[in-house]
Amino acid sequence: MASAERVSGESEGVVERILRPRSLTAIVTDQIRDLIIADKLALGEQLSENTLAEQLGVSRTPVREAFLHLESEGLVEVRPQRGTFVFQYDATELREILELREVLEAGALRIALSRDSAALAEALTPPLAAGGEAMQRGPAAYQTVDTAFHETLVRASDNRELVDAYLRISGRVRAIRYRITRSIDQIASSQSTHEKIVAAIRGADVAEAEALLRHHVYSSYRFFLEQTAKSEAARRAAKGGETVP
Repeated sequence: MASAERVSGESEGVVERILRPRSLTAIVTDQIRDLIIADKLALGEQLSENTLAEQLGVSRTPVREAFLHLESEGLVEVRPQRGTFVFQYDATELREILELREVLEAGALRIALSRDSAALAEALTPPLAAGGEAMQRGPAAYQTVDTAFHETLVRASDNRELVDAYLRISGRVRAIRYRITRSIDQIASSQSTHEKIVAAIRGADVAEAEALLRHHVYSSYRFFLEQTAKSEAARRAAKGGETVP
């Protein structure tokens, strides 16, 4: 049932404005997106409309429509005659996603700083403080405030086209970060960099803030390459009967 809020006009007095409820498709899209991000639906996994519809308590139609929305975000891949699959990535695809993220976030930072650096620092203060608290609860809890920090920075650009472009990749960025960011050391490093970025913004050091942000964006890529190299070394060692320290 739609809710309403009271608004006043100049001559018509107080009226009730109807607030449209969120569509079922939007709700289902958010739920499936969250399942992918939180690794409850695995990368590359084939998705079943029937199974998801039953689990979510809806018909197949909103699930099918949700797949189309998620495909536009790159979170799922619809393959004709084969089905719908959760996205996957390799080193090249990860690099390309992060290169785009770097362009968008660094651009948003420059725009926001040119308009009102004090307002940007103020906007980033709540997610920064929340990050410090979330660290005590571990990597999974930190993911939400980490996302809030970066989305707040992007939204501070007040550029709708830029924000829309960022939101189209943010689901994949969050899904990748959730799977890669697993240790206390990683989230401590992330929080420390957030603090340094905000300090640079407060000090009006645009170059330092941008340099910190660009390096920070690629942390997932660097960790992925490190883990890939370790896995490959372990595979070679196992094949050759060697031991890996």
